[in-house]
Amino acid sequence: MSVAQRCRVVAATALIACVSVPNTAAAFEIFGIRLFGGEPEEPPSPDAVSYKVDLSVAPDDGLEKTLRGASRLIDEEKEPSPGAAALLSRARGDYQRLLGTLYGAARYGPTISIQVDGEEAANIPVDAQFGDTADVNISVDPGPLFHFDNIDIVNAAGEVPEHYNSKVPRTPAELGLVTGGQANSTIVLASEAALVDRWRYKGYPKAAIANRNVTANHRNSTVDVGIRVDPGRLATFGDTSVSGTQYMDPMFVAYYAGITPGETYDPDQIDRARDQLRRLEVFQAVRILEGDEILPDGSLPMSIEVAERKRRVYGGGASYSTVDGIGLETYWRHRNLFGRAEKLNLEASVGGIDANDPDEYNYRVAATFIKPGVFNPYTDFSTTIFGEQDSPDTYRARVVGGRLGLTRRIGQRLTVSGFLSGEYSSIDQTTVGDGDFVFLSTPLTAKYDGSNSALNPTRGYRVDAAFEPFYEANHHNVGAISQLQGTVYIPITSERFVLAGRASAGSIVGAPLQEVPANKLFFAGGGGSIRGYPYRGVGPIDRNGDVIGGRSYFTASVEARVGVTRNIGIVPFLDMGNAFRDEFPNFSEPMRFGAGVGLRYNTGVGPIRLDVAVPLDPLEGDPNVAFYIGIGQAF
Repeated sequence: MSVAQRCRVVAATALIACVSVPNTAAAFEIFGIRLFGGEPEEPPSPDAVSYKVDLSVAPDDGLEKTLRGASRLIDEEKEPSPGAAALLSRARGDYQRLLGTLYGAARYGPTISIQVDGEEAANIPVDAQFGDTADVNISVDPGPLFHFDNIDIVNAAGEVPEHYNSKVPRTPAELGLVTGGQANSTIVLASEAALVDRWRYKGYPKAAIANRNVTANHRNSTVDVGIRVDPGRLATFGDTSVSGTQYMDPMFVAYYAGITPGETYDPDQIDRARDQLRRLEVFQAVRILEGDEILPDGSLPMSIEVAERKRRVYGGGASYSTVDGIGLETYWRHRNLFGRAEKLNLEASVGGIDANDPDEYNYRVAATFIKPGVFNPYTDFSTTIFGEQDSPDTYRARVVGGRLGLTRRIGQRLTVSGFLSGEYSSIDQTTVGDGDFVFLSTPLTAKYDGSNSALNPTRGYRVDAAFEPFYEANHHNVGAISQLQGTVYIPITSERFVLAGRASAGSIVGAPLQEVPANKLFFAGGGGSIRGYPYRGVGPIDRNGDVIGGRSYFTASVEARVGVTRNIGIVPFLDMGNAFRDEFPNFSEPMRFGAGVGLRYNTGVGPIRLDVAVPLDPLEGDPNVAFYIGIGQAF
């Protein structure tokens, strides 16, 4: 077999791309996001003025880069000004932009000069004429560095309730508003916002800055700061009104938001209510507004404004892999059956369309019903029935089954669920886990997401745990399937350089290997496991050299996510792991390793991912290289 024949590509092709070639520039878009190229340039106006900018900062003190970033003249230097008046407008606006930037760097006595063709821009009439290319010279003397001296804060909030300590804004002192500290104007503004927000976390929604007095003393280069806060009144949540509904029951919208009248005002509760309503997938827009005034009884009315999406949606997708062939899928979904966001999802898919025998394809049909807000706003009921044929290289399983249960959100980061599940499966084409099985179980899961992003985390951690007690009726086995996975994201120097790690393990106890259905056994390998190896291509090997499933597994991955530019990053990675015959991972057996490098393009929503991996311990039949395409980080 040639190297080319052994190279396998795993690539999801559910991306819809649009390529256009206007006049002189090419552009490429995915999901409406421009990856490169641009719109055709319009010819310049006959009155356009080109110019060159020279910036000098003395003494520099590391300020030149910051000032360059603040200057509109420099930012738009490559774009000719539409005319002389527009050029002078840019220049005069730069006085304030540069001054504000210097205040932010604790420089309150600067000298700024902006000259166009040798004359101060502030003195040039708007009807002046310039040559083909104007010379713009910006010179800045930042002046001395100022420090805080006298600080007087009236009505600071003090300590906030203990359960807010991880989220509440820091104190002014923690932000740097202390005697002797560098007097950046941004510290004053941030301190004012923190003072107000700390009162809001104590239940005072109308807290505001009543007075600010900032005085720069040029004789000794110090700044005195006086801030007085008006906390307003302590408030409770009042009645919640709902507007904008078309098919949704407005009373259910208010209930599901979870804002309880009579409870002390809590800004976290408003954020959670907004997340709650977005989770329904019924609304294309959600706004939660506080009343203008606290009522005489101390309550603050709340209002929810929504715009509904279409109730019915359908779609489809396609994928291609040199390993698995062509895949097709379609779905139909009703988002709001009875006016309380009840969902019905119907789906069908077929995959592995590369074999001559349709009997070897992968099929799945399923129907899912979801009822949100049972018992309380944070608990959802769901039930699914399905039928499928799963036919990887290692076995063929024909399964029908169903499950029903509850999912509960505890706080904004922890989700727990419990289900009752039943399956009948008929499995063949394998030496382990074949035959007919009646599998009854109660899957229990807990997921904690302490990261800062769903698709592109740069700090924090996640923990996923699953425990599934089962009874297999044909062999009368009682056991349990357990899995645990943890991921961590550590910014090394900044969020442009992140070290990410993942480790996962699983175990099946209570049944011999031969009597566990093959589709319940553990395999490793593939894009979500050990990249470079085939999907489900790593595990125990039988006498025929075929990979069979195991009763335990362990995998681990580490990535260095390095931002090269604002939108482009590279990700070298190393994956390892294996699946084992024993009930618990046997680390005396060899691990399989895969390594590679990935390319990321940040779309703003999440990165588009391309990974290239090679197996470091390939067996006969394993690929020399594998490619993976997806949306979001690998983990």
